[in-house]
Amino acid sequence: MYKICQILLILKLSSTGSKSSLIRFHLFNWALKDEKRICMLINSAEKKELSFGVWGIDPSLNMALSYANTEGLIDKNNTGYVLTDKGSEFLSKFKIVELFKDETKVLSSIGKKITEKMIMDVAQRWKNEI
Repeated sequence: MYKICQILLILKLSSTGSKSSLIRFHLFNWALKDEKRICMLINSAEKKELSFGVWGIDPSLNMALSYANTEGLIDKNNTGYVLTDKGSEFLSKFKIVELFKDETKVLSSIGKKITEKMIMDVAQRWKNEI
């Protein structure tokens, strides 16, 4: 449930059109685990360029995305995931923003500044290095 709440908050507070790709979710998930990484993500948002080139992939995030999709809180499409009305209602009904004050503060400060293009630029560098 913790991961699902994070997913919904990322979509609501830090995703243009309440949409995100899988790799972008993994970036946020990885960054939210460590204060230094959070600072790097905030700094990247301000500079409009990611200040790090790699981040971890967490299988538990994939499971949470699958479960949230199954429950109708998010929809999966060919570019990633999108917040549903049911997901927005879940955030409101259970006061997730108030319960996850630290995450809400961080995600609100980042806003929608970490774009899919920024993520794709890093992914392209990965391809070029292989």
